[in-house]
Parts: sequence; structure tokens; C-alpha cells
Amino acid sequence: MARRSILGSLFTVTAAAAAVAGVAYLFKEEIRETQTYKDLNDKYDVDKKIKEYSEKAKDTAYDLKDKAKVAAKDIKAKADEWKAAQEDDIFEDDEIIINDVDFSEDRDYVSIKTEEATDAVKDAVEDIKND
Repeated sequence: MARRSILGSLFTVTAAAAAVAGVAYLFKEEIRETQTYKDLNDKYDVDKKIKEYSEKAKDTAYDLKDKAKVAAKDIKAKADEWKAAQEDDIFEDDEIIINDVDFSEDRDYVSIKTEEATDAVKDAVEDIKND
């Protein structure tokens, strides 16, 4: 419930700001001709500052767009790398060492490289990918 009121308030403020900006844009020439605007422009150089901030905003937007493209490429490359890692043969090593403390010739191991197990795992992976 609180989330709706926050979003509703945010929408209301945004709509009001857009409405004010729209009205100001429509009447920008009339506003520039008023004595108050001329006084403010002489004192604070409003037109120059608006132009500077507009250029800074555009530059920042282009920089953010470029950074987003680079980040998207990095994420895609990382995803491709992870996908390739998942497609590796998980049965590359054909034994599981049970007693790793002693490296003698009589160590115990269990062979896991069987055709049935390999086929079953590959089928399961394909089923997961297809879902």
C-alpha cells in the first residue's frame, strides 16, 4: 500500500514538473521579455548557465550511454564464458579419490566414467536447457 502512494506521489510530482516545463517552453519568448527575467539574466547570466548545464547534461548522458554499452558487452562476454564453462565435459576426470591422504598405489577410487552415467547427465542437461 505504501509503495503505491510513493509511486503515485512520484508520478504526481513528475507530471507537475513536466506541465510547468511545458508551459514555460510555450511562453519562453514572453518570459524572456519580462523585466524580472531581464534583471535575473543580467545579474546571474541565466541564459549562459542554462546552455552550459544543458551541454553538461547531454555530455553526461552520452557518457552514461557509452558506459552502459561497455558494461553490456562485458556482461555478455562473461555470460558466454560461463556458458562455455558449463558445456565442458564434467566427466573429464575419470575417478574420484576417496582416500587422498596417502598417494600409494593401493589407494581406493571409484570410476565414474561410464557410458550410461554420461548419457544420463547429458540428457538431463539438454532437458534443462529446453525448459
